[in-house]
Amino acid sequence: MKKITAKRLIATLVAATSMVAVVGCGAQDSAAQVQASETQQDTAKEEEAAPAAEEAQQKEVTVIRYAYRSPGLWPTAGEDDQGNPTGYDIEVLKIVDEALDDIEFEFIPTSYDDCYVGLEAGNFDAADTNAFYTPERAEQYYLTEENIGQTVLYLVVSKENADIKSFEDLYDRGKQLAPIKAGNGMYYVAEAYNDAHPDKALELRTTDDDTYVGGGIEELLAGKYDASIWTKNKFDATTLAEDGELHNLLGDISYTAFDVAKTYPVFSRSVDYEIVKKISDAIGEVKKSGKASELAQEFYGYDIFDLSTVN
Repeated sequence: MKKITAKRLIATLVAATSMVAVVGCGAQDSAAQVQASETQQDTAKEEEAAPAAEEAQQKEVTVIRYAYRSPGLWPTAGEDDQGNPTGYDIEVLKIVDEALDDIEFEFIPTSYDDCYVGLEAGNFDAADTNAFYTPERAEQYYLTEENIGQTVLYLVVSKENADIKSFEDLYDRGKQLAPIKAGNGMYYVAEAYNDAHPDKALELRTTDDDTYVGGGIEELLAGKYDASIWTKNKFDATTLAEDGELHNLLGDISYTAFDVAKTYPVFSRSVDYEIVKKISDAIGEVKKSGKASELAQEFYGYDIFDLSTVN
């Protein structure tokens, strides 16, 4: 048997120690690798979860319960043959709905009165009544900055005053405009004219008669005043239509599409104004794109934004 010298023993011990050190480092490296792998897996899971959380957040949709007057508002709003909500205003808002991922409209038909009662009671978030601007309405509700449409207004005079086709003509001829229902949007159309033409301002009179808006044709022909304002829709239905109740007076009058009253969706003040602003901006884009004019031609038969297209 060979003797183990002290020098050889030392060498053996050094080698053994080195092996232990190598094994120990290997174990440490392995543990670090495991920990790094676990960290990478956690990071990957977080990265995978982030889009899902973002997508869930994006899917949070605000539903706007949008009441509209039906019947009585066609072609501004109403239903098609299958009972689906449609009409000019409704179709504009459907485009807005598609453009805004976080807003959805639920269209609800109801009466004119219930539109406003429902807004006050919290049953609806918004209402469509072909509403004109009035200071009182703007104070009580939110109106979009962008008007959604326009109602064409006729100036109606007797046949002998057929050359009167504007407020300015009315002033120049020294003629009198019929009283307008107090608080009605048409009053503010006339007031806006006066503000813009202080040197030719008309004398404006009001009435509290709820059945009296801008003047009756019978009273005009009786000489109680010289001109009255009518919305095109109402004039067409009552006077131009062959079955209209005033059609027999058509031959005694003259009428001109002379101005428009801008119309707005009316929102409850419980709705976040940022949502109202988003909707307003989107309505502006629909008008800017020309699609609103196309829809107006489809539903009204003329472009409500261009008086030259009105027959």
